[in-house]
Amino acid sequence: MKKSVRYAALLSSLVAGTYSVSAQLYAADVAGATSVGTMADEKTKSAKKADKTASTSTSAVATQAATPKPPVVQVAEKPASKPLPEQWYTGSLYSPSPALPVPGMIAVEPYVAAGLPAGAFDSNGHLNTRKGAGGQHSISQFSLAKYGITDHLSIYLLPTYSYSWGDHQKHSGLKFNDLPVEFQYRLTPHYTPSITLYFGVNTPTGDYKNLSNASEGVGQGVWALRYGVHSQFALPFFKHAMRVRLWAQVRHPVASTKLRNITSYGTEKGFTGRGHAGPYGNEGGSVELGITKKWVFALDLYHVWSTSNSVNGYNRYTNKNIHYRTGWSGAFNVGPGIEYNWTSSIGGIVGVILPVAGHNTSRSISPQVAVFAVF
Repeated sequence: MKKSVRYAALLSSLVAGTYSVSAQLYAADVAGATSVGTMADEKTKSAKKADKTASTSTSAVATQAATPKPPVVQVAEKPASKPLPEQWYTGSLYSPSPALPVPGMIAVEPYVAAGLPAGAFDSNGHLNTRKGAGGQHSISQFSLAKYGITDHLSIYLLPTYSYSWGDHQKHSGLKFNDLPVEFQYRLTPHYTPSITLYFGVNTPTGDYKNLSNASEGVGQGVWALRYGVHSQFALPFFKHAMRVRLWAQVRHPVASTKLRNITSYGTEKGFTGRGHAGPYGNEGGSVELGITKKWVFALDLYHVWSTSNSVNGYNRYTNKNIHYRTGWSGAFNVGPGIEYNWTSSIGGIVGVILPVAGHNTSRSISPQVAVFAVF
């Protein structure tokens, strides 16, 4: 009975804002400012904002927020209120984050990620590790940027550049990918626990047709809707805090596009026709375990999937009509990482994304490093 009351007190302190963005924001939350509360792609990964701060700061304020109201049914022992310890976060490699909790707040997180080909999964899930099966090597730089419009609504951008080479193919040159633009709205008045809804678009800014080789394709040539849901909460982990995130996201192309020659849809030189990209997305969870206030172990476990793309047209070199669908594809990924936070608003993370199973998709191991800051 005593344990259940203590856990009830802990959950009550979380909802009251005990686990807040910082000592200052926390104090405001206790004062009754429900505006201090809750987020990036696409890592979706998707703005790890005050991700950094899971503070339960000042003991006087913490005691005030965490003390529960007298229970209707009296118990033998009054539960001791114990707020979560102060913990700083950068955010895991891939998980998105809630909408920012303060109007005018800015979060930025530049990433550098490599792509190391490691085979391909066939339609039965078997891994083919022959040389060249995974395509070209690549390196990408993407910079998550998020701005708090209100205390519940944020706008999110993820500009991305990429470069690929190898596999006996011409290098791609520096490419600007399709640009995600997204609005994020946090339904809850607090940042943790929280529920955030996402809605936005992918703008067709990346090359997708008239390519030198298929690996140069970094876009789809169509607008795509982006939508999803995200939740996060925190629990005690020995003498530190553990943050858990759960999410699901979908990208839904809204039109077909003209294709010519080599394209990201898999067509060859001489082709003229149209392509239609199917919906794709991801879902998963992450956990961040505090080792010290500054050091955190992060782990992403998630699944990415894509429905069939369809292509219809004619190849003038082979004099053949082309009609085909690519079939569904997907992969399960594990993303361990280590975070270090210099302050509650500046930190970094290093880790690697490892595809462990899949079908109809290439397999690429992706070491990553990122620095996060909030202003």
